[in-house]
Amino acid sequence: MKITIYDVAKKAGVSISTASKALNGRKDVGDRTKDGICKIAKELNYEPSRFARALALRKTENVGVISGRYYRAPVMTNPFYSRILEGIEEVMAETDYSLVTNVVKKEQIDDMVLPKMVKEKSVDGLILLGHFPKEYAEMVIDRGIPVVMADNSYDSAGADSIAADNEGGAFKAVNELIKLGHKRIAYVSRGGRGSFQLRYDGYKRALAANNMELDESLSVFCRENHEEADDIREWMKRMLDINPKPDALFMCNDVNAIMAINVLKDAGLSVPDDMSVVGFDNIELARHFIPSIATVNIPKEEMGRKAMSILMDVIGNKRTAKEKILVPTEFIMGGSVRNR
Repeated sequence: MKITIYDVAKKAGVSISTASKALNGRKDVGDRTKDGICKIAKELNYEPSRFARALALRKTENVGVISGRYYRAPVMTNPFYSRILEGIEEVMAETDYSLVTNVVKKEQIDDMVLPKMVKEKSVDGLILLGHFPKEYAEMVIDRGIPVVMADNSYDSAGADSIAADNEGGAFKAVNELIKLGHKRIAYVSRGGRGSFQLRYDGYKRALAANNMELDESLSVFCRENHEEADDIREWMKRMLDINPKPDALFMCNDVNAIMAINVLKDAGLSVPDDMSVVGFDNIELARHFIPSIATVNIPKEEMGRKAMSILMDVIGNKRTAKEKILVPTEFIMGGSVRNR
């Protein structure tokens, strides 16, 4: 039979209200009384109802993670974001909070539909994971729930954010390709995302730093609303008709780099002998693919841990100033790149 707060109060000889206040650490209960009630609760192996505790503390003790679903597969199945989620869960495991996840479909984002957990305020804080349009992110933030943005940020959004140094990482990758003798470096990306635009900025900055002109025919932004795999394959086939062909591809992420290599192989080309390929993110598959993918490392678990730690501080009123954190990135050489 489950022990209730009624049993604790009865044995302690106090009212249910006094027992509840003591177990929740309220200051309007004397220390001696509080200690006695807590001792009895421990002896009885009393476990408070989570719902009752939430009502008493005026907290849900839930934290939400919201991600968008722009393609067939939701963001959280992406090997990049799943590692960020691992970092979030690592910090959460040390708290009394529970994790509630919500995937918002593209149609809901376009129609500015709020997730139920936001409308009902059934969480004490939120992490917006991955890309969200600025207007949608601001609408969520304006609901008054503490928010941290992970792998996305807007200067005017009014929320803490943590993101990788996308521009700096891209600069390092392209600069390395240039040092290895590559002259025609293409950039292939999806349109509409801030992180991919920053990677493009780093690509252009590296070309300029090495006195190389930007050839806009080698800068390709695939359609944001199209299925990723189909779009990359379509562009790669058209790219093979370009003369002279690029001698290197800088892809916006590792998943697209792997798809590009498969298209090149199907066309009878060798990577890296005929063309070098560089990705971004350093997902685990990149190290096990043949050839291994040269990429830019993002400390994904660290981003998740930091995002959750910041959110807990905001929920606990331990910080008020908004912070925009940029996580350093690092170029990692792989078998998909060679000297020219």
